[in-house]
Parts: sequence; C-alpha cells; structure tokens
Amino acid sequence: MPGMGKKQTLKRKNGKQPKNANPHRSALDISVHRTQAVMLLLIFALVGILMGVCIWKAGSFIMNYTDRSTRYDKLIVSAGRRNGVYPPLLKAVIWKESRFDASARGSKGEIGLMQVMPQSAVKDWENTFHRQVPSDGALMDPELNIEIGSWFLGRALNRWKDYTEAESLALCEYNAGIQRAESWKPLLHDGNVIQNIDIESTRKYVKEILDRRDQYERTWKWEKVK
Repeated sequence: MPGMGKKQTLKRKNGKQPKNANPHRSALDISVHRTQAVMLLLIFALVGILMGVCIWKAGSFIMNYTDRSTRYDKLIVSAGRRNGVYPPLLKAVIWKESRFDASARGSKGEIGLMQVMPQSAVKDWENTFHRQVPSDGALMDPELNIEIGSWFLGRALNRWKDYTEAESLALCEYNAGIQRAESWKPLLHDGNVIQNIDIESTRKYVKEILDRRDQYERTWKWEKVK
C-alpha cells in the first residue's frame, strides 16, 4: 500500500544508527593507536638504555684514566730520584708519551709508558748495565719501562746540565735525537731553546711537557710518595 511504504521509509530515515557507522574501522583505529604507543614506549626505553650505557662507559673511562694517572706514582718517584730526573718532569713525560697506558705502542716502534725505542734507548741501557731485555713485550712492564726511560732522560739532562734550559734540551733529545738537540742549543748557556726548535711537533712536545710539569709541581705531593 502506498501509505505503508511511506511510513516504512520514514522509519528507516529516523532510525537510531549514526550515519557512516563502521565498527570494524573503529577497532582498527584503536589497534593502530595501541601499536604506536607500544612503539613509542620501546623507543623511549631503548634511548634510555643507550644513554645509560654511554654514561656508564664515560664514567668507567674517567675512573680508569684517573686510576692510571696515579697508579705509577711510586715507580716514578723512585726511578726519578735514582736517575736524576725531577719526578714532576718524569710524570709529565709519561703523560705526554702514553697517557699512562703501559701497553701503548707507537708508529715507529716505541713501547710502553715512556715509549722507549728498542734500538736506541733500550740498547744503550743494555750496553751500559750489561743486562738483556728478554723481549719487546717485556718493555710493557711499567717498572722496567720507567727505569729505562728515566735513565735515558736523566743522561740527557746531565749532558745539558750547564744550560739554563737543560730540561728543554733534554726533552728535545728524548723526542728528536741528540743531533737535532745539538743543532737547537742556544749560543749562550742561558739562551732560549724553544725559539730554535724548527720542528713544530717537537716544539709542541716540549711546551706541553713543561706546562704539565708545572701543573704537577703545583698539585702533586710527590715528596710524600713512599
């Protein structure tokens, strides 16, 4: 009947269901939001873990370096006194040469804390004291390495003892060899050495060690080390 059809049409138009209602789409949106939230939490957790690891490693590095920088103080003071090297200067050389890393190796064959050279400083020490270093690996022993290095440096200091800047000349010899040190010595015994050094790396080497020596002189109570 025409009247009945019209009523049914109106009923359908005025029903309770909202337009464009899609329960499946709503469930999908909720699932996507949950996945995104979980992913964000995982990312935050990963970032937190990475930051924690970095902080831990940085702390370990600082603690290890701090420990290394004082670990050899007794050996340094003892060897310095025995071989005529001012302990703050000796410690400054070790700082510059190896940053207190006993296993350090240089590109030219230098070994250990004082980066001693097997074919020069070590050989001279062996010939002088009639002792044989069993192997290059033995030079990583801190006590032996500091003994040889401080003896070699002490010999250079004694060679230049008549010069006001004997330490600078001895450091030149330690770094660049005796022939270059000879060429850089001042005409007068109280003359300046740094200005004569024509190798930039050696000039920087000498300056940095002397600055570090001054720092240790102010802050390191080496006289109390036993």
